[in-house]
Amino acid sequence: MIRKLYNTFFSSDKALASYIRSITGITPTNLKLYKQVFQHRSKHTEIKENNERLELLGDSILDAIVCEYLFKKYPYKEEGFMTELRSKIVNRKSLNEVGTKLGLVEKLSFNRRSMTDVSKDLAGNTFEALVGAVYLDAGFDATKKFILRRVLKNLIDVETLELTNTDYKSQIFHYIQREGKSIDFKVAEEKSKNRRAYFVIELEIAGQVVSRGEGFNKKVAEQNAAMNALKILGVEPEQ
Repeated sequence: MIRKLYNTFFSSDKALASYIRSITGITPTNLKLYKQVFQHRSKHTEIKENNERLELLGDSILDAIVCEYLFKKYPYKEEGFMTELRSKIVNRKSLNEVGTKLGLVEKLSFNRRSMTDVSKDLAGNTFEALVGAVYLDAGFDATKKFILRRVLKNLIDVETLELTNTDYKSQIFHYIQREGKSIDFKVAEEKSKNRRAYFVIELEIAGQVVSRGEGFNKKVAEQNAAMNALKILGVEPEQ
C-alpha cells in the first residue's frame, strides 16, 4: 500500500491525485477510475474509456446517501416531503452547480463541436461520475462521508431548498396548455398504509395516462405525479 501511494503521488499523475484529494478528502488509490471520470463519450466512444457507466453508478449511490440523510435529518416528516426535497437536492440544476463549484468541466475531455443542449448538464453528469469512482475506489462509507461533509454541508443549502415551494402541477399545466392538450388528475387507488390513508394518483394527458404519483394526501400525490410527468416528457422541473 505504501508503495502504491508513493507511486500515485510521485508520478506524472500527481496533479490529478492532489486535485481528487482536495475536493473529496480521499486519497485515491486507483487513478484509472478518476481519469475515466473526465472522459466524455463525445470524444471517447469506447465503453471502457468514457464516464457514462460511472455516471449511472454515481447517480444510484448519491440517491441512496441523500435518502438516508433526509431520513435521519427529518424523522417526523412524511414520505412526500422527503421525496420532494430529495428531488431538489439531486436534480440537474443542483448537481450542475455542485460540479461547477468543484471545477469538474475544466478538466473534462469532450468534443465541444458535437455538444449542443447536453453541454449544460456536463458539470452535474461529471459529478455523478466522480461519485461512482469514489465509491469503487474507497467504498460506500468513504463516499457517504464525502457527500455529507463536503457536498451537503458546504455546496448545497438544504435548509434553503426545504423552504423553496415547488409547484410541479402549475408547471405541467403551463407546459401542456401550450401544447393545446387536456390534462387531468385522477385517483387510481386509495388504500391504508401505516394506518393512514394513502393515495395513488394518475396524471392523464389527452386521455392517456402519462405518470403516477403517491402520497399520504392527494395534494402530495398529485405533485409527485406532475413531477414524474415532467421528467417523462423531458421537461426539466423548475425549482
